[in-house]
Amino acid sequence: MRSNFLRYVVAVLFLVGCLVLGVWLGQRNVPKPVIGVLRFEGIIEFASAQYLIEVLDTARQDDRVAGVVLEILSPGGFATSSESVYYSMLQLRQEKPLNVYIDGYAASGGYYMAVASNQIFAPASANIGNVGARGMQPPDPSIAPLELSTGPYKLFGGSRFDRIHQLELVGEAFVTSVVNQRQRSAVNPLKLSQDELAEARLYVGSEAVALGLIDFEGAHTDAILSAAELAGVREYEVVNLPEFLNVPLPYGQPMVRSRGGSFEKEAQHLVATAPPDAIFLLDSRIPLGHYSDSPDVETHLLALRNVDRNPSYSSPQQSSNVSAPRFLNALSPQGE
Repeated sequence: MRSNFLRYVVAVLFLVGCLVLGVWLGQRNVPKPVIGVLRFEGIIEFASAQYLIEVLDTARQDDRVAGVVLEILSPGGFATSSESVYYSMLQLRQEKPLNVYIDGYAASGGYYMAVASNQIFAPASANIGNVGARGMQPPDPSIAPLELSTGPYKLFGGSRFDRIHQLELVGEAFVTSVVNQRQRSAVNPLKLSQDELAEARLYVGSEAVALGLIDFEGAHTDAILSAAELAGVREYEVVNLPEFLNVPLPYGQPMVRSRGGSFEKEAQHLVATAPPDAIFLLDSRIPLGHYSDSPDVETHLLALRNVDRNPSYSSPQQSSNVSAPRFLNALSPQGE
């Protein structure tokens, strides 16, 4: 009787030991969920935006990824590229937590991307905002001497007023997106009006928190901890998202400032190679420059400044030193 009881106890202990060992081996072999960190640094243009979208979409479809933290250091770039990343981030956010850490600088299109996240973190001294759109001044209407067209705007796509209106539409869409996303923030809702946002001011991080442009002052580790909390995971690994997902870099180049220059030099290169009708979400402190020099136009404008508007009240000496530009002479009736 006693021996049967001992055998029963031994069997129970053996089964319990096997169960504990199995649970331990299972926990050890089952991979932990990951919080993926992805960094975007530089100008937002077609190639870099497409790569970022590819990584975000892959992370959205990968069950191992519990949440994502995007680090941003960007003054903006193309409007279309910024919007494309924005919508891709919204898709990811619908399925998994997505936080943004602004690493010192997220202006214009860089901030456009940030507002698609669940929560935004930034240092107190970061530069944030500059909500608005920019574009080159439309060219004067002209006729290509060796071309024919079936419509008056076939060669240029529209009038100068059309281009101005299109720029306003892009700017309004940007402002509306910021209002829609930041007013719904569960942590720190937007406190600026739509008109105040449209002024395109740039704020430091502490101001951005006070105005509801971002949620917290903090470091990238705070963004990671918050993403894990939103995902409901306690045991997790932090990984470099492109390496973890094995998404190859475009053209074998890192997704950082590839030209080795400043943001301003990058922006000038972007503007110089952009289509003539391109619209930018770019930090307004970076000059767009000109696609081509126009000394004749500049000379003409300078001459207009020197035209005597009241020749009857000018002294002979003054009027003799002023010559009307050729453009005005061509418009004057003969004999006057």
